[in-house]
Amino acid sequence: MEQKRYFDILQIYRGIASLLVVIHHTYGSFAYYLKLDNAALAFIASVGKLGVDFFFVLSGFIIAYTTYNYRGQTAYLKKYTFNRVIRIYVPYLPISFAMILLYFLFPGSSNSERSMSLLTSVFLIPDGNPALSVAWTLVFEMFFYLMYSLNFFSKKLWYFILIVWLLGIIGTSLSHVIFENPFLKLIFNLYNLEFIMGVLVAYLIKMNLLKSDRKWLVIFPVALFLIFLYLKYAGINLFPFSLNLLFALSAAGFVYFGIKYFTKKIPEKNVWMILGNSSYSLYLLHNPLQSMLVRVMPAADHQIVLLLELFIVIFLCCLVGYFYYLIFEKHLMSFLKNKFEKYVA
Repeated sequence: MEQKRYFDILQIYRGIASLLVVIHHTYGSFAYYLKLDNAALAFIASVGKLGVDFFFVLSGFIIAYTTYNYRGQTAYLKKYTFNRVIRIYVPYLPISFAMILLYFLFPGSSNSERSMSLLTSVFLIPDGNPALSVAWTLVFEMFFYLMYSLNFFSKKLWYFILIVWLLGIIGTSLSHVIFENPFLKLIFNLYNLEFIMGVLVAYLIKMNLLKSDRKWLVIFPVALFLIFLYLKYAGINLFPFSLNLLFALSAAGFVYFGIKYFTKKIPEKNVWMILGNSSYSLYLLHNPLQSMLVRVMPAADHQIVLLLELFIVIFLCCLVGYFYYLIFEKHLMSFLKNKFEKYVA
Protein backbone atom coordinates (compact mmCIF):
# COMPACT_ATOMS: atom_id res chain seq x y z
CA MET A 1 0.00 0.00 0.00
CA GLU A 2 1.39 3.38 -1.04
CA GLN A 3 2.15 5.68 1.86
CA LYS A 4 0.04 8.85 2.00
CA ARG A 5 1.90 11.92 0.80
CA TYR A 6 1.69 15.25 2.60
CA PHE A 7 2.86 18.58 1.28
CA ASP A 8 3.28 20.30 4.64
CA ILE A 9 6.75 21.33 3.54
CA LEU A 10 5.07 24.10 1.53
CA GLN A 11 3.69 25.55 4.75
CA ILE A 12 7.19 25.45 6.22
CA TYR A 13 8.43 27.36 3.19
CA ARG A 14 5.64 29.90 3.65
CA GLY A 15 6.60 30.33 7.27
CA ILE A 16 10.23 30.93 6.35
CA ALA A 17 9.29 33.42 3.60
CA SER A 18 6.95 35.39 5.86
CA LEU A 19 9.50 35.57 8.68
CA LEU A 20 12.15 36.80 6.25
CA VAL A 21 9.89 39.67 5.17
CA VAL A 22 9.03 40.55 8.79
CA ILE A 23 12.74 40.71 9.69
CA HIS A 24 13.41 42.87 6.64
CA HIS A 25 10.84 45.51 7.55
CA THR A 26 11.33 45.42 11.31
CA TYR A 27 15.10 45.78 11.17
CA GLY A 28 14.68 48.68 8.74
CA SER A 29 12.38 50.47 11.19
CA PHE A 30 14.73 49.87 14.12
CA ALA A 31 17.67 51.17 12.12
CA TYR A 32 15.70 54.27 11.08
CA TYR A 33 14.01 55.18 14.35
CA LEU A 34 16.26 53.72 17.06
CA LYS A 35 19.63 53.59 15.27
CA LEU A 36 20.07 49.84 15.58
CA ASP A 37 23.30 48.88 13.83
CA ASN A 38 24.18 45.21 13.55
CA ALA A 39 26.04 44.04 10.45
CA ALA A 40 24.88 40.41 10.62
CA LEU A 41 21.23 41.31 11.13
CA ALA A 42 21.44 44.02 8.49
CA PHE A 43 22.59 41.41 5.97
CA ILE A 44 19.85 38.95 7.02
CA ALA A 45 17.30 41.77 6.71
CA SER A 46 18.55 42.61 3.22
CA VAL A 47 18.10 38.96 2.25
CA GLY A 48 14.69 39.00 3.95
CA LYS A 49 13.31 41.27 1.27
CA LEU A 50 13.51 38.32 -1.10
CA GLY A 51 10.97 36.41 0.97
CA VAL A 52 8.54 38.02 -1.49
CA ASP A 53 10.31 36.26 -4.36
CA PHE A 54 9.91 32.96 -2.49
CA PHE A 55 6.17 33.65 -2.15
CA PHE A 56 5.88 34.27 -5.89
CA VAL A 57 7.57 30.97 -6.74
CA LEU A 58 5.32 29.16 -4.24
CA SER A 59 2.18 30.80 -5.66
CA GLY A 60 3.02 29.75 -9.20
CA PHE A 61 3.75 26.22 -8.07
CA ILE A 62 0.66 25.76 -5.88
CA ILE A 63 -1.78 27.09 -8.48
CA ALA A 64 -0.32 24.97 -11.28
CA TYR A 65 0.03 21.85 -9.14
CA THR A 66 -3.41 21.91 -7.49
CA THR A 67 -5.31 22.67 -10.71
CA TYR A 68 -3.23 20.50 -13.05
CA ASN A 69 -6.03 17.97 -13.64
CA TYR A 70 -8.49 20.75 -14.57
CA ARG A 71 -6.55 22.13 -17.50
CA GLY A 72 -8.82 22.87 -20.44
CA GLN A 73 -11.97 22.54 -18.29
CA THR A 74 -13.95 25.78 -18.37
CA ALA A 75 -16.40 24.35 -15.83
CA TYR A 76 -13.70 24.67 -13.16
CA LEU A 77 -13.17 28.37 -13.85
CA LYS A 78 -16.00 29.44 -11.53
CA LYS A 79 -14.59 27.56 -8.55
CA TYR A 80 -11.06 28.69 -9.34
CA THR A 81 -12.11 32.35 -9.47
CA PHE A 82 -14.13 32.09 -6.26
CA ASN A 83 -11.29 30.43 -4.34
CA ARG A 84 -8.67 32.91 -5.52
CA VAL A 85 -10.83 35.99 -4.88
CA ILE A 86 -11.80 35.09 -1.32
CA ARG A 87 -8.29 33.85 -0.56
CA ILE A 88 -6.77 37.23 -1.41
CA TYR A 89 -9.50 39.76 -0.59
CA VAL A 90 -11.16 38.42 2.57
CA PRO A 91 -8.12 38.75 4.87
CA TYR A 92 -6.81 41.78 2.96
CA LEU A 93 -9.72 44.23 2.75
CA PRO A 94 -10.25 44.88 6.50
CA ILE A 95 -6.57 45.78 6.87
CA SER A 96 -6.55 47.86 3.70
CA PHE A 97 -9.62 49.85 4.79
CA ALA A 98 -8.03 50.40 8.21
CA MET A 99 -4.89 51.77 6.52
CA ILE A 100 -6.93 54.03 4.23
CA LEU A 101 -8.72 55.44 7.27
CA LEU A 102 -5.43 55.84 9.14
CA TYR A 103 -3.82 57.83 6.33
CA PHE A 104 -6.99 59.91 5.93
CA LEU A 105 -7.09 60.82 9.63
CA PHE A 106 -3.31 61.04 10.16
CA PRO A 107 -1.66 61.88 6.82
CA GLY A 108 1.79 62.14 8.41
CA SER A 109 1.74 58.66 9.96
CA SER A 110 4.00 57.23 7.25
CA ASN A 111 7.73 57.95 7.37
CA SER A 112 7.84 58.19 3.57
CA GLU A 113 6.22 60.58 1.13
CA ARG A 114 4.08 58.56 -1.25
CA SER A 115 0.77 59.02 -2.97
CA MET A 116 -2.04 56.53 -2.43
CA SER A 117 -4.40 55.06 -5.01
CA LEU A 118 -7.84 54.05 -3.77
CA LEU A 119 -8.31 51.93 -6.88
CA THR A 120 -5.20 49.89 -6.09
CA SER A 121 -5.86 49.88 -2.33
CA VAL A 122 -9.34 48.38 -2.69
CA PHE A 123 -9.35 46.41 -5.92
CA LEU A 124 -5.62 45.64 -6.40
CA ILE A 125 -5.74 47.10 -9.90
CA PRO A 126 -2.44 48.68 -11.01
CA ASP A 127 -2.94 52.42 -10.72
CA GLY A 128 -0.60 53.65 -7.98
CA ASN A 129 0.57 52.92 -4.46
CA PRO A 130 -1.74 50.89 -2.19
CA ALA A 131 -2.49 52.11 1.34
CA LEU A 132 -1.01 48.87 2.70
CA SER A 133 2.56 48.99 1.44
CA VAL A 134 3.01 45.22 0.95
CA ALA A 135 -0.14 45.03 -1.19
CA TRP A 136 1.91 45.78 -4.31
CA THR A 137 2.72 42.07 -4.30
CA LEU A 138 -1.00 41.21 -4.26
CA VAL A 139 -1.42 43.19 -7.48
CA PHE A 140 1.05 40.74 -9.03
CA GLU A 141 -0.75 37.78 -7.43
CA MET A 142 -4.13 38.78 -8.84
CA PHE A 143 -2.64 39.44 -12.26
CA PHE A 144 -0.98 36.04 -12.29
CA TYR A 145 -4.24 34.36 -11.26
CA LEU A 146 -5.93 36.17 -14.14
CA MET A 147 -3.30 35.02 -16.60
CA TYR A 148 -3.42 31.45 -15.34
CA SER A 149 -7.20 31.33 -15.77
CA LEU A 150 -6.55 31.03 -19.52
CA ASN A 151 -5.29 27.54 -18.71
CA PHE A 152 -8.89 26.43 -18.11
CA PHE A 153 -10.05 27.47 -21.58
CA SER A 154 -7.43 25.59 -23.54
CA LYS A 155 -4.14 23.89 -22.63
CA LYS A 156 -2.65 24.71 -26.03
CA LEU A 157 -3.73 28.35 -25.76
CA TRP A 158 -2.19 28.60 -22.30
CA TYR A 159 1.11 27.05 -23.41
CA PHE A 160 1.25 29.43 -26.36
CA ILE A 161 0.51 32.49 -24.21
CA LEU A 162 2.97 31.30 -21.56
CA ILE A 163 5.78 31.09 -24.13
CA VAL A 164 4.89 34.46 -25.70
CA TRP A 165 4.62 36.07 -22.26
CA LEU A 166 7.97 34.62 -21.18
CA LEU A 167 9.70 35.80 -24.34
CA GLY A 168 8.03 39.21 -24.01
CA ILE A 169 9.28 39.68 -20.46
CA ILE A 170 12.82 38.66 -21.39
CA GLY A 171 12.79 40.64 -24.63
CA THR A 172 11.58 43.91 -23.11
CA SER A 173 14.08 43.54 -20.28
CA LEU A 174 17.04 42.95 -22.60
CA SER A 175 15.90 45.83 -24.80
CA HIS A 176 15.62 48.10 -21.75
CA VAL A 177 12.08 49.06 -22.68
CA ILE A 178 10.51 51.37 -20.09
CA PHE A 179 6.73 51.37 -19.89
CA GLU A 180 4.75 54.31 -18.56
CA ASN A 181 1.42 52.49 -18.58
CA PRO A 182 0.94 50.67 -15.23
CA PHE A 183 -0.71 47.67 -16.90
CA LEU A 184 2.19 47.19 -19.33
CA LYS A 185 4.63 47.60 -16.44
CA LEU A 186 2.81 44.81 -14.67
CA ILE A 187 2.55 42.47 -17.67
CA PHE A 188 6.25 42.64 -18.56
CA ASN A 189 7.66 42.90 -15.05
CA LEU A 190 10.51 40.52 -14.24
CA TYR A 191 8.75 39.37 -11.07
CA ASN A 192 6.41 37.39 -13.33
CA LEU A 193 9.33 35.11 -14.17
CA GLU A 194 9.20 33.83 -10.59
CA PHE A 195 5.56 32.79 -10.92
CA ILE A 196 6.46 31.06 -14.16
CA MET A 197 9.32 29.22 -12.41
CA GLY A 198 6.81 27.85 -9.91
CA VAL A 199 4.51 26.74 -12.73
CA LEU A 200 7.36 24.95 -14.51
CA VAL A 201 8.34 23.11 -11.32
CA ALA A 202 4.74 21.92 -10.93
CA TYR A 203 4.70 20.65 -14.52
CA LEU A 204 8.10 18.98 -14.02
CA ILE A 205 6.67 17.00 -11.11
CA LYS A 206 3.24 16.30 -12.57
CA MET A 207 4.65 15.13 -15.89
CA ASN A 208 7.29 13.09 -14.05
CA LEU A 209 10.02 14.39 -16.33
CA LEU A 210 12.75 13.33 -13.90
CA LYS A 211 11.70 9.70 -13.53
CA SER A 212 14.68 8.23 -11.72
CA ASP A 213 15.59 8.87 -8.11
CA ARG A 214 18.06 11.75 -8.25
CA LYS A 215 18.18 13.16 -4.75
CA TRP A 216 21.77 14.17 -5.30
CA LEU A 217 20.55 16.94 -7.59
CA VAL A 218 19.60 18.89 -4.45
CA ILE A 219 23.19 20.14 -4.52
CA PHE A 220 22.16 22.50 -7.35
CA PRO A 221 19.61 24.63 -5.42
CA VAL A 222 21.97 24.55 -2.42
CA ALA A 223 24.84 25.75 -4.64
CA LEU A 224 22.64 28.45 -6.21
CA PHE A 225 21.65 29.68 -2.76
CA LEU A 226 25.27 29.82 -1.58
CA ILE A 227 26.28 31.69 -4.75
CA PHE A 228 23.40 34.09 -4.15
CA LEU A 229 24.58 34.72 -0.57
CA TYR A 230 28.12 35.39 -1.74
CA LEU A 231 27.04 37.80 -4.50
CA LYS A 232 24.62 39.52 -2.13
CA TYR A 233 27.26 39.93 0.55
CA ALA A 234 29.85 41.14 -1.96
CA GLY A 235 27.38 43.56 -3.52
CA ILE A 236 27.77 42.01 -6.96
CA ASN A 237 24.78 42.40 -9.26
CA LEU A 238 25.54 40.71 -12.60
CA PHE A 239 22.59 42.46 -14.26
CA PRO A 240 19.37 44.11 -13.04
CA PHE A 241 17.25 41.61 -11.07
CA SER A 242 19.99 38.95 -11.25
CA LEU A 243 20.04 38.35 -7.48
CA ASN A 244 16.24 38.00 -7.40
CA LEU A 245 16.33 35.45 -10.20
CA LEU A 246 19.18 33.52 -8.61
CA PHE A 247 17.33 33.37 -5.30
CA ALA A 248 14.08 32.39 -7.06
CA LEU A 249 15.84 29.60 -8.99
CA SER A 250 17.21 28.28 -5.72
CA ALA A 251 13.73 28.50 -4.13
CA ALA A 252 12.21 26.67 -7.10
CA GLY A 253 14.76 23.89 -6.62
CA PHE A 254 13.93 23.58 -2.93
CA VAL A 255 10.21 23.42 -3.78
CA TYR A 256 10.87 20.61 -6.25
CA PHE A 257 12.89 18.49 -3.83
CA GLY A 258 10.56 19.25 -0.93
CA ILE A 259 7.56 17.96 -2.85
CA LYS A 260 9.39 14.98 -4.33
CA TYR A 261 11.16 13.72 -1.22
CA PHE A 262 9.75 15.34 1.92
CA THR A 263 6.14 14.21 2.05
CA LYS A 264 5.74 13.34 5.73
CA LYS A 265 3.05 14.81 7.96
CA ILE A 266 4.30 17.68 10.12
CA PRO A 267 2.50 18.30 13.45
CA GLU A 268 0.17 21.31 13.40
CA LYS A 269 1.81 22.61 16.59
CA ASN A 270 5.22 22.79 14.92
CA VAL A 271 6.26 26.43 15.16
CA TRP A 272 7.04 26.58 11.43
CA MET A 273 3.64 25.09 10.59
CA ILE A 274 2.00 27.72 12.79
CA LEU A 275 3.96 30.42 10.96
CA GLY A 276 3.16 28.85 7.59
CA ASN A 277 -0.57 28.54 8.25
CA SER A 278 -0.78 32.14 9.41
CA SER A 279 1.77 33.47 6.91
CA TYR A 280 -0.71 35.48 4.82
CA SER A 281 -2.23 37.19 7.86
CA LEU A 282 1.26 37.86 9.21
CA TYR A 283 2.36 39.24 5.86
CA LEU A 284 -0.60 41.63 5.73
CA LEU A 285 -0.39 42.84 9.32
CA HIS A 286 3.29 42.96 10.16
CA ASN A 287 4.39 46.18 8.48
CA PRO A 288 1.89 48.63 9.99
CA LEU A 289 2.08 46.76 13.29
CA GLN A 290 5.87 46.77 13.57
CA SER A 291 5.96 50.41 12.48
CA MET A 292 3.66 51.38 15.37
CA LEU A 293 5.43 49.18 17.90
CA VAL A 294 8.88 50.49 17.01
CA ARG A 295 7.74 54.06 17.60
CA VAL A 296 6.65 53.31 21.16
CA MET A 297 9.73 51.27 22.02
CA PRO A 298 12.06 53.10 24.42
CA ALA A 299 15.31 54.36 22.96
CA ALA A 300 18.40 52.66 24.30
CA ASP A 301 22.12 53.39 24.24
CA HIS A 302 23.11 49.73 24.16
CA GLN A 303 22.74 47.72 20.97
CA ILE A 304 21.98 44.55 22.93
CA VAL A 305 18.86 46.22 24.38
CA LEU A 306 17.77 47.26 20.90
CA LEU A 307 18.27 43.69 19.69
CA LEU A 308 16.04 42.44 22.48
CA GLU A 309 13.39 44.99 21.54
CA LEU A 310 13.69 43.92 17.91
CA PHE A 311 13.00 40.27 18.78
CA ILE A 312 10.06 41.32 20.99
CA VAL A 313 8.49 43.27 18.12
CA ILE A 314 9.01 40.38 15.67
CA PHE A 315 7.46 37.97 18.18
CA LEU A 316 4.46 40.27 18.74
CA CYS A 317 3.92 40.59 14.98
CA CYS A 318 3.93 36.80 14.63
CA LEU A 319 1.55 36.46 17.58
CA VAL A 320 -0.95 39.05 16.30
CA GLY A 321 -0.73 37.59 12.79
CA TYR A 322 -1.53 34.14 14.16
CA PHE A 323 -4.54 35.36 16.14
CA TYR A 324 -5.84 37.29 13.10
CA TYR A 325 -5.53 34.08 11.10
CA LEU A 326 -7.12 31.93 13.82
CA ILE A 327 -10.00 34.25 14.73
CA PHE A 328 -10.77 35.93 11.41
CA GLU A 329 -9.11 34.48 8.30
CA LYS A 330 -9.54 30.77 9.04
CA HIS A 331 -13.14 30.91 10.27
CA LEU A 332 -14.45 33.40 7.72
CA MET A 333 -12.81 31.57 4.82
CA SER A 334 -14.30 28.30 6.02
CA PHE A 335 -17.73 29.91 6.42
CA LEU A 336 -17.69 31.43 2.93
CA LYS A 337 -16.57 28.19 1.30
CA ASN A 338 -19.27 26.19 3.06
CA LYS A 339 -21.90 28.82 2.28
CA PHE A 340 -21.19 29.24 -1.39
CA GLU A 341 -19.53 25.96 -2.39
CA LYS A 342 -22.71 24.62 -3.95
CA TYR A 343 -22.94 27.66 -6.23
CA VAL A 344 -19.42 27.35 -7.59
CA ALA A 345 -19.05 23.57 -7.75
